[in-house]
Amino acid sequence: MEFKNKWNISLIFMIIAALLAFYTSVKVAVSSPFWIDDKVAGLFSHVSASVIPFFIQLTEMGDKKGIGVVVLLMLVWLLLRKRNFLGAAVLALSVALGNEASKLLKNLFGRLRPDLEHLVHVKSYSFPSGHAMVGMIVYFLIAYLLMEAVKSKTTKIIIATIAAILLLLIGASRIILHVHYPSDVLGGYALGYIWVFIWILLYNYFKKRIQ
Repeated sequence: MEFKNKWNISLIFMIIAALLAFYTSVKVAVSSPFWIDDKVAGLFSHVSASVIPFFIQLTEMGDKKGIGVVVLLMLVWLLLRKRNFLGAAVLALSVALGNEASKLLKNLFGRLRPDLEHLVHVKSYSFPSGHAMVGMIVYFLIAYLLMEAVKSKTTKIIIATIAAILLLLIGASRIILHVHYPSDVLGGYALGYIWVFIWILLYNYFKKRIQ
């Protein structure tokens, strides 16, 4: 019963993510404006300049170097501590291929960055946010593998909460630093969730076959 409930919840989130990914992709493709871009960006425009350095450091958690370090540490833990070779393979492949998929989507849509002063260096297109998409893949899958390895429900909740907060802050940092529209971040989250959902399905399928 518990497994069925978890599957139903995951499926609901998958449907929501698919609808959100479709909606944002179509609107970006036809260059239709998003009301959320004006509303949310307006709210973030009031962020104090004193916290900008914090968000510059935070956004590194979704960049190549930050993700590389986090994934490497997780791979060491999976391989040496847990002997979870399948989990390590799924993590490495999902992140590497997901990063390439993000690049392809950016070039496909070709959406320009916000016409504001960028507070960090960027050189690619805007949609979808690579930090949001790849960050979702990395931190969601890591949280899933960590939660799988622990038995305490309290610990599971703590892991899920930390991952959710980190993902939200990384997405917010891209808007605050003027390098992404809110719709870029939402689209990145949705596409990242779809991607990681598929890889988790593959992980569980092959885990059962191995067992």
